[in-house]
Amino acid sequence: MKKITFLIGTVLLSLNTSIAQKEQPAEKLKSKCTLVFEDAYEKVEKNYAGWHEKTGSNKDKKKFDKLTKETRERVRNVNEPAECYFMMNDWLSFFEDGHLFINIPEPYTKPEPEEERAKRAARTASVSYRSEEQFRKFLDSKPNQHELVGIWETEDKNYRLGMIEEGKGEFTAFLMEAKDELWTAGKSKFTLSEKYKDHYEAEYRYFDFTAETKFARHIKDYLVIEGIYKMKKVYPKPQTIVSNVDILTKLPDYRVEQIDDKTVLITLPPFTMYDSDDVIMAMVTKYSPLISSTENLIVDLRNNPGGNENAFAALYPYIADKPIVRKGGMFRSSEDNIVLLSHELESIQTDPKFKRILAPKLNKVISLMKNNPNGYVQGPDKVFQYVKPSVYPKKVAILVNENTASTAESVTLEAKQSDKTIVIGTRTKGLADYIEVRDWGLPAFGWRLAIGMAKSMRDQDIDNKGIKPDVKVPSNEVDWVGFATEYLSKR
Repeated sequence: MKKITFLIGTVLLSLNTSIAQKEQPAEKLKSKCTLVFEDAYEKVEKNYAGWHEKTGSNKDKKKFDKLTKETRERVRNVNEPAECYFMMNDWLSFFEDGHLFINIPEPYTKPEPEEERAKRAARTASVSYRSEEQFRKFLDSKPNQHELVGIWETEDKNYRLGMIEEGKGEFTAFLMEAKDELWTAGKSKFTLSEKYKDHYEAEYRYFDFTAETKFARHIKDYLVIEGIYKMKKVYPKPQTIVSNVDILTKLPDYRVEQIDDKTVLITLPPFTMYDSDDVIMAMVTKYSPLISSTENLIVDLRNNPGGNENAFAALYPYIADKPIVRKGGMFRSSEDNIVLLSHELESIQTDPKFKRILAPKLNKVISLMKNNPNGYVQGPDKVFQYVKPSVYPKKVAILVNENTASTAESVTLEAKQSDKTIVIGTRTKGLADYIEVRDWGLPAFGWRLAIGMAKSMRDQDIDNKGIKPDVKVPSNEVDWVGFATEYLSKR
């Protein structure tokens, strides 16, 4: 009997081992992209605040199920990250939510055929100067030219450019030395066309020879092309050089600048920047006497992708003429979201600033989630209220464009609660309905998945629509600050 029992045990052990061996290779055969997709699907289904709204109707669910089935088949044999990235983006695009995305340091892009870049290069003009020595001889032979004519160098020293005058108020900047086989010495990097004294429309060419119209300011021995770079004149010797005031208020990308006796400009850093709230508070505090005694304030939020929603709070004492309410989001209550927020709460205990700002909200939301599992709970409102609102500025303009997104859009709408505020620019990106974005690790490629765990409760939905400005900047206007300044002076 013992022998029979032993044999039966051996057979069962052998059978179980055989089954396990057959099952294990099947698991191993799952592609990396399949592992990523299945994990992402589960996380979105369980934790995304927009899941029920986006897949709730029969029509949406049918469309989504069809896409999901197709995606499962597409990713089945994919192990290469770039290919997987585009497939995952195709699936995530169903939700039409820019806050739901694969979060990686350098997103993949589909390469353009090199011949297209070569075609644009062939259409890009060149000047006759092919070396710095040759151009210096020309400059020495013709002194007393326009201040822009000469040799310029970018602050990072990546580019050394010559500048010539092509006609009254028209200039071309060209490479002094080759960068590659297409960016050869003499190739035009950008052109300038004067709009008014020291202010120019710039046609700038990127590395791939695509062009973009920008605004440029000539400030003594500096040339600033907004959003691109700053350049300093190195030859001939500039007639005037920037002062300390210029260095502090005109040259920085993020600055407080007095435009005229009635207008102050504040150009804010992106809210994604580390300690953006502290940086903006320092800017505002330093120039508080100027801001609080000037009639008009322009706040530049162009190209601000959002981030820390508290970064803008330093400006509310000057904007608010009544309480400004930041509505709490409607959070998706799930086991994963509770764990994530609990870990976040624990991690900020050693940081006094974040503990002070975030802990009350996190404690409230976590408690509500635990009492309402698998449902939705509303986070607390935040009210910005001041005993005595600032008389000045009397008028506030928020500058926005198509790259103003996320919390930069949210604070724009909050600022509009004040009767002082007007929005000037173009329609914003439309990326602020699903908020409280956090990310989870995925099982391959070192990727993370960003998900909005709450739905905004503001009255106005803006996803994929954006905020329509009160005053639209004309398409041919490059000096938006000048446009806003003039508009406020006449309003």
